[in-house]
Amino acid sequence: MAPLVSVVIPVYNGAPTIGRALNSVFDQSFTDYEVVICDDGSTDDTPAVLAGFGDRIRVIRQDNRRFPAARNAAVAASKGDLIALIDHDDQWLPRKLEVSVAALQSDPTAALVYTDVTVVDEAGKTSRASPVGPDTAHAPSMEEMLTRIWPIMPSTVVMRRTAFDRAGGFTESLGEDLDFWPRLREQGNFIYLPDRLVRFTFGQLYPKILKRDVGPNGFLDLIRARWGSRADGLAHDFMRHRVRMISNAGVIEMSRGNMAGARQCFVRVLKYDRLHTKSYLRIARTYLPAPIRRALGGRAARGGGSLD
Repeated sequence: MAPLVSVVIPVYNGAPTIGRALNSVFDQSFTDYEVVICDDGSTDDTPAVLAGFGDRIRVIRQDNRRFPAARNAAVAASKGDLIALIDHDDQWLPRKLEVSVAALQSDPTAALVYTDVTVVDEAGKTSRASPVGPDTAHAPSMEEMLTRIWPIMPSTVVMRRTAFDRAGGFTESLGEDLDFWPRLREQGNFIYLPDRLVRFTFGQLYPKILKRDVGPNGFLDLIRARWGSRADGLAHDFMRHRVRMISNAGVIEMSRGNMAGARQCFVRVLKYDRLHTKSYLRIARTYLPAPIRRALGGRAARGGGSLD
């Protein structure tokens, strides 16, 4: 008999963390599940780490096509009526599946359930506030999802396979999942659980943020083709979010002395906002000797600074 839940894990060069993620799955109080992993072309010791788990997991492999494609491939190879997502560097608390499955079973109209998170750094220490704020600590309506990026972390999600199929899966031409959640919301209501049942790793932004970024046009074209002007708020928030995140990555690289990496980030910001004055100034500063950057004063001149 097929398990009720398919735990789907995409992994790329996740040797240091995939074992920890898997152990958090095997520590679940709920046990009616399978684990399907898509190794998205890892070049490190990920295959050897996965082999150590034997027949407790099923592994498929493909050339590197990024996480949306890896998630789709793992879902296609799975059998459960419910699909639970977890990324290779995150962890579940022991009752994550039990609580999530119970919530979905209590509401047959729900397409997806998700939870709050504890944000940790790569060393496992709490590093920042949850992305779920007071204004988003509830299950969103369809209109709300079209006005802004809603803080749904993949590792918090359990969804119905029927809803996933109707939504068409993750868009493989994009490097992220932001368009998927509104499409899934069209298939049924969402359930939000305020419990922090996931340890979400907020790791080093560079170079990951650039590798996953495909520019603004792909995402904007998709949402405008599907929802038209209804998604103007989402489009605006997406552009602002990308400028903020990529700028932050560049500032961090400046503080580390990686001027070439910082410059890459600030140039990428200009694809989203050609009038982003700070990025032009920061690009110029990356060419200056360190003593001159320090002499200019200010955190940004020294390579520090805050989010834009």
